[in-house]
Amino acid sequence: MNEWLRRTAVPGVAMLPLTTSCGADREATGECRGTYRGEQVAWPIDGVSSRLGRDRFGFVPTWLWLNYLPGGQATLTAFGADVELTRGMSLERSSGPLTVQLLGVEVGLAPEEGTPVVRWMASYAVPHGAIAGFPHDSGIPASGTLTLDEVSDDSAEGRFVYRYASGDELTCTFNVPTPAAAGDAWRDTGDGDDD
Repeated sequence: MNEWLRRTAVPGVAMLPLTTSCGADREATGECRGTYRGEQVAWPIDGVSSRLGRDRFGFVPTWLWLNYLPGGQATLTAFGADVELTRGMSLERSSGPLTVQLLGVEVGLAPEEGTPVVRWMASYAVPHGAIAGFPHDSGIPASGTLTLDEVSDDSAEGRFVYRYASGDELTCTFNVPTPAAAGDAWRDTGDGDDD
């Protein structure tokens, strides 16, 4: 089973038709760059599994599934976050970026209240499996921010920054399509309507 599908544990999100479009298939782009556990890193985004999940009818929340590939650095094989946005959340580039503070809480990070960002769920993977939360070696970042430059019917673009108590800081950029814009075959629910 596709690793990205396994991560979509939210009931109904993977089953409803996602926003679709005609056009060229594309992969997600971006990277995590900065200092992690005292070491300079540059981790590319997983262009296949990082996606924007949108229900074209606005019945379910919008999701960003972001996954980066450390390639074994710091013993990690994946590093990312699943981000829940409000239903039908859209942001035009001409409106300017939206920046949301990610506040440290006991078990992770939480977006500031009163914003379109509902939930932040970090994840990582080691050679023997995927785990929800933050790696024990680095711990939970002291703070962070999520900046959205654009959220459209077909893609989302922006970055998030993790700031650690040690002084380490990671900036992770993303430009992720919906499954339909990426040409993922599993996007269709069988109704034959891809438009």
